[in-house]
Amino acid sequence: MKHKILLVLFLSLMACFTANAQKVTLQFRQVKLAKVFDAITQQTGLTVAYSRPTVDPDRVVSIEVNKEELSDVLTQLLKGTNVTFEIGETKIYLKEEPVSGTLQKSGRLITISGTIVDEKGETIIGASVAVQGTTLGTITNADGEYSLANVPENSQITISFIGYQSISLPANAKALGKIVMKEDNELLDEVVVIGYGTTTVKSATGSISSVKANELQSYPSTNFASALSGKMAGVQVSLPSGAPGGSPVINVRGIGTLTAGSKPLIVVDGFPLTEGSDINSINMSAIQSIEVLKDAASTAIYGSRGANGIIMITTKSGKTSKPNVSLSATFSLQQRYDKLELVDAYDMAQYMLEARNTGYVNKNPFVRKESDDTATRKANGASKRELIPDYLYPYLNGEKGLTNTNWLDEIFQLAPMQDYNISVSGGSEKAFYSLSAGYMKQKGIVIGTDFDKFSANVNLKLMPSNTITLGFSFSPSYSKQNTFDEDAMSSNFLNIATGIYPFFAPYNEDGTLAISEQIKANADTDGALYENPVAIAKKVERKTDRLRLFGNMYAEVKLLKDFRFKTNIGADYDASIYKFYTPSDIGKYRAAAPQPISASQSNTNRKNYLIENTLTYNKLIKEHSIQVLLGQSYQREDQELLKVTATDFGDSSIKNIAGGSSFKVEPSQYSWAMISYFARLNYNWQDKYIFSASMRRDGSSRFGNNTKWGMFPALSAAWLISNEKFMSNCSAIDYAKLRVSWGKSGNNQIANYGAQALMSNNDYLFGGTLAPGTVINASPNPDLSWEMTSTWNIGLDVTLFKYLGISADFYLANTNDLLLSVPVPQQSGYTTSLQNIGKVRNTGFEIRFSTAKDIEMGPVSWNSSLNLSTNKNKVLALAPGQTQIIGSKGFSITEVGKSISELYGYEIIGIYKSDEDFKKYPAMPGTQIGDYIIKNQNDDNVINTKDKKSFGSPLPKVVLGWNNTFRYKSFELTLDLYSELGKKLYSTALATYMDTGEGFAVTTKEYFNNRYHPVNNPNGTYATPNMGNFSSARKEARISNKFFYNASNFNIRSLKFSYELPSSFINRLGLQRTQVYFLANNLLLLTPYKGMSLNGNAADALNQGLESYNYPLPRTFSLGLNINF
Repeated sequence: MKHKILLVLFLSLMACFTANAQKVTLQFRQVKLAKVFDAITQQTGLTVAYSRPTVDPDRVVSIEVNKEELSDVLTQLLKGTNVTFEIGETKIYLKEEPVSGTLQKSGRLITISGTIVDEKGETIIGASVAVQGTTLGTITNADGEYSLANVPENSQITISFIGYQSISLPANAKALGKIVMKEDNELLDEVVVIGYGTTTVKSATGSISSVKANELQSYPSTNFASALSGKMAGVQVSLPSGAPGGSPVINVRGIGTLTAGSKPLIVVDGFPLTEGSDINSINMSAIQSIEVLKDAASTAIYGSRGANGIIMITTKSGKTSKPNVSLSATFSLQQRYDKLELVDAYDMAQYMLEARNTGYVNKNPFVRKESDDTATRKANGASKRELIPDYLYPYLNGEKGLTNTNWLDEIFQLAPMQDYNISVSGGSEKAFYSLSAGYMKQKGIVIGTDFDKFSANVNLKLMPSNTITLGFSFSPSYSKQNTFDEDAMSSNFLNIATGIYPFFAPYNEDGTLAISEQIKANADTDGALYENPVAIAKKVERKTDRLRLFGNMYAEVKLLKDFRFKTNIGADYDASIYKFYTPSDIGKYRAAAPQPISASQSNTNRKNYLIENTLTYNKLIKEHSIQVLLGQSYQREDQELLKVTATDFGDSSIKNIAGGSSFKVEPSQYSWAMISYFARLNYNWQDKYIFSASMRRDGSSRFGNNTKWGMFPALSAAWLISNEKFMSNCSAIDYAKLRVSWGKSGNNQIANYGAQALMSNNDYLFGGTLAPGTVINASPNPDLSWEMTSTWNIGLDVTLFKYLGISADFYLANTNDLLLSVPVPQQSGYTTSLQNIGKVRNTGFEIRFSTAKDIEMGPVSWNSSLNLSTNKNKVLALAPGQTQIIGSKGFSITEVGKSISELYGYEIIGIYKSDEDFKKYPAMPGTQIGDYIIKNQNDDNVINTKDKKSFGSPLPKVVLGWNNTFRYKSFELTLDLYSELGKKLYSTALATYMDTGEGFAVTTKEYFNNRYHPVNNPNGTYATPNMGNFSSARKEARISNKFFYNASNFNIRSLKFSYELPSSFINRLGLQRTQVYFLANNLLLLTPYKGMSLNGNAADALNQGLESYNYPLPRTFSLGLNINF
């Protein structure tokens, strides 16, 4: 109750502020109303928001005012219309003026009638004819005719129809006899956020993609990646891990680096977050819009941090209105939907038998036989892996009712998810507020994983006078996460589930967990020695608690007539605690329980703060509009990490580091700082010719003493062709704009002390005893600087036939001074030196088709957008004398003249099935019957590493997104489709475990059904199972085109069906709007790839396309409710 009272008091306080409007000066004669609105925006910074059905921006007006209050000017402009206004936080809202809800008593009643047609003279069926301020109205019939009786003679009549401009006429107007309705063109005055300001779609000279709040509603708040994926051309969003709380990886226009970070800079309400920040900390329901700045003209204002693109996130703000409360609740179920299928216990037994028999016999086929028993095999010198485990024989004999565990079914689960959000917004002419809070609870589709998050957003704006504006934005979040280590063999449940055999059960007959059963059973035959993954999930703790608080506050002062000064202070605090605990009663890889207890705890604290000052100048001189921005910025970050590992536990009563008696402490910390100066000039002449220039100078502590400062210029221009006189008679083209830009931006995402010589621990022998010491790793480089990207962009935006919007961009980006570690002479005392020496080029094409307005198909309206993007990168140079870099995982190569991280390995052309094949094809030493035939690329009759080749880039050649909305009365259907064409993946999970044929891990049905065996499957295309004598040639073939998979895909990303309850019903309940909906995400996936996850590694530029037991994305079904009151 106390909280409710505080909320009411707060809202009352906001409503008590009185208006104090700004003053403007206007001198216009016979100009369009839209031009006057532009002038008001230039002088006040407030965008005029309206809808054509209500306001006609082409109406010709004249006005002359000198330093008059904004409200008085708007009243004068709108005099004689039925339009009123509200001055909001960033906009002036124009809307239809409400009148009395009853018929006016004065004046006589008349009957009005007529016909409604379009500009072609065709009748319009279903057009609305209504008396303003009353419930009196009708619609046109099949002939476009209408008739309405008892209409007050002095009332106002509104005629409206979807897709057409509304018309308002007096009831006694003769024009009501035949009304011609004009089609409504796309509104081009939509505001988009750019660096240190805003612009409009019409005035933008750079390449910017935008997603608004309503487009994010088709996804649960945990699924930020899917909410953005496919919405913006040139922006590729992937989720390497589908684990609850997993962070998406966003690439803007490809990859322009080899070793530095490739993540875009994220700016929230004007505050640049630290590099590499994830966007999951933000409450998605609090977001008003997301703009992605893609070309250098848009990103250069952020200088050394703009090369990877900029993501501008704007949170929701209030406006002049009474308190508006919104509630939403969603309940979801998630399920596994990958295509990985493993064999059952009976096929697994056959597979293991073949693998062990092949390995045993191949070593000496003249003496060894498949029928040899264990004693004979041991007498013949068989290794453990050539013996047949006793537990296989019942399965080989086909006995029924045996244990047949599908371990994927044991570790995957149907997982619930709940998401609740509340927001309150409103304000007066003197204050605006928007408050939101959310709670999300998500179970993972893999057991032992979950994520809880509390998040909120506060956005306030105060205007104590007509010259001062104060603002405050704050986003706190707290999360709790249970997960597993995807990179660790002994703790990745997905890995373990393919290594633990179906002959063993997760539980004993008494219901207790089965511990180390497979490890014990395989000790004599050296099979897979994995612990029960269900037991690991239930007993091992891996918990992360995280608190993040970020936000900023600003004060803006209007100076003189045309100047504004703004100071902005921001801060980002991130604290996390990771706790790990393993009890003694559980085994680990190759070691059965009991095991020593182990525990660790990592505490991380990061503080980032920002101070910025800007001065803006806006001036409108007749046909010339000038905007100037000058600014200064200082940002600093400090982080401390302390990891404590505890051992030697007396017992398990204390399940954290406090229970240990021996400790290892590993501290770590860093700091970096940046100071910047920047400027921008925007010039608009006659609303036809737009020019923009910007410059930023950054100084960073990360770089060498000789190169701490860098300059980042940008130039751009736009030509509004459709505003030219010669276009006035071109009815097919409603809007056309040509854009061109060039600029330089940088990438400073390198190690904080990369320019310095750092020392690390290195033990050495002293007097025959190993002693602790230190060694210098890399040499200092006082000339180390940022990677520099120079980008050209040319774009065209058009609207054709009033319905079809097209936006196309072509870009070319050259990145110079790539950071590479270069070997140096040993006599220097160092091993490597980090230097700026590489070069990469990215080229691409993006196009977006969209409906400029809803297309009416009878009673159904349809809105759609289709975007397509391509990107190709090319390495122009590496280190002097260097032509290639082999990726650290061995499957990728980066060569001069080719793409970054192309798949690299042997080409498999068949299987050696007879001695004749060995005569026909050369082979590696040790190759056996049943091994792969590797193509001899250089025809030297020798198979070695020289026969490896590139198989092209794993990145998709084309990315498509198609988003559709269908409306019928109170029903709405949203359908989002997504496709990647030409994508490839290398799966180490398949290549080195499941489908390698070694007989160690559980194999897939794909491999088992297509394996080569001279008796059981002579036409197989996979190499024969072989465990005890697995040749080096087979190991080499693991990295080959046999395991480079086609991962092209088509996905129904989102299908949402909603229904809005009738207002006549919900109004009686005191509600404004109520919507219920059903939502399905990742409903249908079509792909030839049979691995676990389509989203491979995207963070390491030199190892692109790697998939290795990645946590798969779930399919999600949701029911939701949205309420406004």
